[in-house]
Amino acid sequence: MKTFSIIIPTYNNLELFKGAYHSICMQEFKDYEIIIVDDSSDSCIEEYVDTLMDKDIIYHHNIPSLGAVNNWNLGLNMAKGEYIIVLHHDEAFVESTYLRTLKDNFDSRAYDVIVSQVKVFNNMEEKVPLFSKKQIELFLLYPSLLFLCNVIGPCSCVSFSRSKLVDFDSNLTWLVDVDWYYRLLKGSKRVFLDNLHVNSFNDHNDKITNLIDIKATEIKDVALLKKNTSTM
Repeated sequence: MKTFSIIIPTYNNLELFKGAYHSICMQEFKDYEIIIVDDSSDSCIEEYVDTLMDKDIIYHHNIPSLGAVNNWNLGLNMAKGEYIIVLHHDEAFVESTYLRTLKDNFDSRAYDVIVSQVKVFNNMEEKVPLFSKKQIELFLLYPSLLFLCNVIGPCSCVSFSRSKLVDFDSNLTWLVDVDWYYRLLKGSKRVFLDNLHVNSFNDHNDKITNLIDIKATEIKDVALLKKNTSTM
């Protein structure tokens, strides 16, 4: 069993995919598998992956497309590693010691979930962080607060033990991330490490949040979550 399963869900953007992939290759800690779940309508990423000859890659191209959330779940279900990270193609690990630091903390403290810091870029300019370390730690302590505000950021900031593996809810859109975080964090031993960073690049046209009516999908998601809660 590999130590890490790093899942890269990707769609029609080779250059972004390269950035995510190369941030894994630069890691000092090498005991990982890279699971590429490709929902693209073309073969550009598949052809590029074929040139890599990387024995750590497990590649799957969906034909027909599964859609974003089902593609993420496919990657989760393919993961065999001890710890799992979902690294979307518009994200990248910053430190070359990222995986090593995660491994050391998982081993020494027996954490179930580790959350790292995000650096958000718009038009190649880094945005000022919105939340302090204390605020993020408070929300991790009381994960239901995440439904009020997602202080974590993208999925790649969350690394977790496979014993805590849960699928994303494919019925959700805007709140799909925070619902997943809530279910991962509830009852888990977790920590926030502000010395580890993930870059998140928002300035591309195919970003999901650019393709939806955020307010309408939020209302729909809230109604669905309330319904699910009332039937439990």
